[in-house]
Amino acid sequence: MAKQTKPNASENMNYDTVKLRQFIQDYFSSEELRTLLFDYFRSVHDNLTDGMTKNRYVLLLLEYCHNHGKMPDLLAAIQRERDFFQPDDYMQGQKAPTAGPATPTPITRNPRQIFISHAHQDAEVAKRLAHDLEAHGYDIWIAPDSIRPGEKWVEAINRGLEESGIFVLLLSPDAVASRWVQMETNAAIEFEHEGEMHFYPLMLRACRLPAIWRAFQYISFRGASELGLEQLLSVLEPHAAALKMIRIPSGRFLYGDNKEIIYLDEFWIAKTPITNTEYKRFLDANPKYKVPFADEDWAKPYNWNRRKRIFPDGKAFHPVVLVSWHDAIAYAEWAGMKLPTEEQWEKAARGTNGEEFPWGNEWRENYCNTSEARLGTTSPVGQYSPHGDSPYGCVDMSGNVWEWVDSWWDATQTTRVLCGGSWNLVSKDARVTFRFKDYPNYSDLNIGFRVVSSTASKS
Repeated sequence: MAKQTKPNASENMNYDTVKLRQFIQDYFSSEELRTLLFDYFRSVHDNLTDGMTKNRYVLLLLEYCHNHGKMPDLLAAIQRERDFFQPDDYMQGQKAPTAGPATPTPITRNPRQIFISHAHQDAEVAKRLAHDLEAHGYDIWIAPDSIRPGEKWVEAINRGLEESGIFVLLLSPDAVASRWVQMETNAAIEFEHEGEMHFYPLMLRACRLPAIWRAFQYISFRGASELGLEQLLSVLEPHAAALKMIRIPSGRFLYGDNKEIIYLDEFWIAKTPITNTEYKRFLDANPKYKVPFADEDWAKPYNWNRRKRIFPDGKAFHPVVLVSWHDAIAYAEWAGMKLPTEEQWEKAARGTNGEEFPWGNEWRENYCNTSEARLGTTSPVGQYSPHGDSPYGCVDMSGNVWEWVDSWWDATQTTRVLCGGSWNLVSKDARVTFRFKDYPNYSDLNIGFRVVSSTASKS
């Protein structure tokens, strides 16, 4: 199994770095040393600059290997390139650890091994993601940790791509500019087309993607990496996916424009509006239930394919829309939950102190998806997290989509309340106390919902 990290073979070992430095100086020209770094120590090679001397190359290499526990890798690389090199001669009174190139073995693709492709500028995020995925039982291939001693970088990448059943790409301007990320990604896309590998791009920072990469729906990792991890796990393990629920403690809060003091018992509310991915689980379990669809031109970007019963391309993690109040109730009952009351929804959105918006009393640009954001459509849930979150951590309580709640508009009991504003309305309509109404059988391109439970067991 490939792991994120491997045992540090250089611990408790004493290396004669002075003698090793002299060997490298004597038996590698400047160009040969650059090639050695390119083939085996890409992290060092990427930090070389014009005008550096060979002596500086050697110092950077030894410093990197010493600080990162890579001395066995260095001995193995030198031995592979200079077969007369004897590693034991460079140990101080000890025998060098066995670290030769691995004997070639038949490669078997592991469906639970994830190859993480990233630019070296994004290494910290990549390693944190690797750690989180390992905690969920996945094997990880990530450079440079998964490169074996004495194995060239290209050989290791080829092995990782052949071994891994899942390819995760961290998207950023640096990644798009990286020749190695480009090659890894294009190879992974070929494997994906051949049915040998699953391909999942994660957007770290906004960037212009090559045309072929745009065919894949990306998961947002901008700002809210925890939510991004949840979304990645939901596509990796769709049958094990569960809604993330937020606990709203019992107690009083200020309700409505008049800030009336009312009391609510504890409840749990979905962190996000129900997404297309989550709604599809409901439809898959109820194959005769109609999919979201309206036979109108304005609905085309949001219509599901009625024959294949799948949501529109690129909208896996957008809120489901074109759903009526009755559709929302049907989903909630299937999930063993309910729609929130207007009071529950508002407390989850504003906290106890009567704030106008989830984040405070003042409107802020780029805190939610309203017409001011100029997106002109729904957005992936959590795109404005964490800065747009409510005091309890609920996302998209202002903007993106209106949300059905369980409350009647008035005593006539003909229309239901909608809360939260939407992507095509202005900021004043996204205040947490702003109410809208519609008939329970109505659906639109800017109406969705979220659910609540009285117990934590639904999370």
